[in-house]
Amino acid sequence: MPRSDDNFIKDGEQYELFYWDREWVSLGKMRGERSKQYLEYDHVPRNALYLLRNLTKGKEERIFTYEDGKQVW
Repeated sequence: MPRSDDNFIKDGEQYELFYWDREWVSLGKMRGERSKQYLEYDHVPRNALYLLRNLTKGKEERIFTYEDGKQVW
């Protein structure tokens, strides 16, 4: 396990992705998988602010954008 605040996708933990549209709108809940350390959501609006919450044990949250295929803090 890398040295960190444990802020990465973990197997079996539940996550929920939101985007901002005058309020936080949920794009649904998803469980992390052992085979990958990322989540794939369909129908995500472009040019939005996003918030990913770890519903299992997460406490730290930070909004982000997605530009040129990369997450931007």
